[in-house]
Amino acid sequence: MDKLSYFKSYIAIVDQGSLKNASDYLNLTPSAVSKHLSTLEQYYSVDLVIRDAKSMRITGEGKVFYIQCKQVLESLARAEELFLNDNQHNHSVLRITLPQVLSQGKFMQMLSAFAQAHPQIKLDLITTNKNLDLVQQDIDFAFRGGSLADSQMRSVKLFQAKTILCAPQSFSRLLTTEQQLQVITEKLLIPSYINLSTLRLYLQKIGIKKPLSHFSALDDAFSYKQAVLAGMGIGIFLDFFVEQELTTNKIWQITDPHPFSYKHLDFNMIYHKNIKLAKSQALLKDFVIDYFGQNKQDAA
Repeated sequence: MDKLSYFKSYIAIVDQGSLKNASDYLNLTPSAVSKHLSTLEQYYSVDLVIRDAKSMRITGEGKVFYIQCKQVLESLARAEELFLNDNQHNHSVLRITLPQVLSQGKFMQMLSAFAQAHPQIKLDLITTNKNLDLVQQDIDFAFRGGSLADSQMRSVKLFQAKTILCAPQSFSRLLTTEQQLQVITEKLLIPSYINLSTLRLYLQKIGIKKPLSHFSALDDAFSYKQAVLAGMGIGIFLDFFVEQELTTNKIWQITDPHPFSYKHLDFNMIYHKNIKLAKSQALLKDFVIDYFGQNKQDAA
């Protein structure tokens, strides 16, 4: 028995005052509405309506049942409104994973803007340089640099970054090419996010034969940045990660003896390809695409 449909029929019978009026209201045949009523009475073993040839009277039990049916349908309507209304996401939680280099600056400003626009959607952020499995970890979106390897996922390009070689303010800008090579050889710090094969080729290109294992390395992106700012060595950065430090001259970009010729790195939004997005997921996806699209127009 489709109880909700039968409840609607019974409510219409009471509200409209007769089976015929109820059938017209529901766009059903009188026999169908009558069957709904009879089925309810048999199922609950109670007389809901007393009928004769000329009139219809709701019993005491029928009045109580009418109130309960109304409450059930009203509760259902409120539940549907909660999930179908674009502005209501009281219980929505979106799990997002992103690398450390994205956990500051414009990217976090974007997430903050989304949270303000949709305060009832909670963002659960997982900051890690590891490529987590979105399915196994129950993650809605991943933001990563590089190409997409998983065919089960969809990738949307957001922006492009380049890798640059930087020295702290304490290092002289007046060094000769030979002196800069010496500083790089002695002071280069290797971050966890760099492609080691590309770095090895770069060092060979500028004449540095020192093995990578002989350079100092740091895993944490923020500790790495602070080490360079403190004058511990030369840093390799994604340009957006040190945009503020470059602007305020806390570090400066090394272009001699040769600029760090690492290919541009695409940063993408990744999500499930074969699963229909929930409304909260679609809201975030569209917001992110619009945000970075607008930023591209502003920069043009």
